[in-house]
Amino acid sequence: MITAAHVHTKDGTLSFHVVSFFRMEDNRIISVDEYWGDDGPAPAWRLDKKIGRKIS
Repeated sequence: MITAAHVHTKDGTLSFHVVSFFRMEDNRIISVDEYWGDDGPAPAWRLDKKIGRKIS
């Protein structure tokens, strides 16, 4: 099973996106792998290399 979610603080100061990959066996979760992305400003090293673009 795969899920995608938007997680943020109640006041909206922090925002993340997460994708979770669940491995199931006999209707039970046996493992979970998650990948989190910070929606905040890009780090300086990425700005210096001009990697990526803003998603609106």
